[in-house]
Amino acid sequence: MKRSNFMAVLSTGLFAGGGTMVGLSFGIVFLGLGGLVPAMSGAQLVDLFPTYWIAIACTIIPVALTKTASLAISSFSAPRGSAERRLWFWAFGFWLVNCAITVGYHVQVVIGSFMGKYAPEEMVGTIQLWIALHWIRVALALGSFVLAILAVNRAAARAGSIS
Repeated sequence: MKRSNFMAVLSTGLFAGGGTMVGLSFGIVFLGLGGLVPAMSGAQLVDLFPTYWIAIACTIIPVALTKTASLAISSFSAPRGSAERRLWFWAFGFWLVNCAITVGYHVQVVIGSFMGKYAPEEMVGTIQLWIALHWIRVALALGSFVLAILAVNRAAARAGSIS
């Protein structure tokens, strides 16, 4: 297996897993889980969301950068016109849609929270939408991961190492 393909599969899987972890753990911390975990108040979210985001960013941004580079390399280096190349480009496309949602909403909320833009009354609704859109990003990340695995399998089959 080509190193770029290995890194693409690894980073897409790590990002999908990391996104799932963020949605489950921080989503529960921010919004609560019924009677088991109380939701943060708007004031707590205003104070703590930027701090939690730094913890998220320190782990997920290096994976995202690796994913971007390795998916691009795998997509453009796959044989032209092949099913493998189409799968890589679909995986890369899912990732680019994910990035567009991230830049269009998530990053804006993060920057706004660091700048003190949000009042406690609006922060709960803002984070509810942040988490809801986050799950769409998780679905795209999982799709990208599955497509990367399929692309590697196609490449292996083409090379004759899988029948």
